[in-house]
Amino acid sequence: MSNINFNDKCVHVVFLGLPNVPGVASEIFNALAAQRVNVSMVTQNTMRGGRSDLSFLISKDRLDDMIPVCREVASKVGGQGVSFTTEVAAITVDLTSDPAQTLAKIFAALASVNVNIEIINSTSESAICIVSLTHAQEGLEALKKAFE
Repeated sequence: MSNINFNDKCVHVVFLGLPNVPGVASEIFNALAAQRVNVSMVTQNTMRGGRSDLSFLISKDRLDDMIPVCREVASKVGGQGVSFTTEVAAITVDLTSDPAQTLAKIFAALASVNVNIEIINSTSESAICIVSLTHAQEGLEALKKAFE
């Protein structure tokens, strides 16, 4: 059985339309580090037009502090904005010796209960799935059943 963890006390933060140039992410994380905010599941993807989105999770209890900080740094680096999604949960599944098979099982288990993965981040050790809080319990139960 894989180890499965659940966190519904997180916020998905997305910096939108950042200039895709060196140093932008450094500015963002320096601002977050100055506030001593814990950040996890960092994902950056490049879009067309020389822009990128940068997303990560923070704890809900830091949201009120971080909204003005994030908005200020987004403006400073020339980003198009920042969004904060509070109605999410992170479900983490430890990967087995066959990561592709485990990932296939994760996608199948969540699909079986019609839970859409909003974002997924996978390493050789674990996969973190961000899902809507509305369907998070169903997803968690489906994953527990699939990996029992």
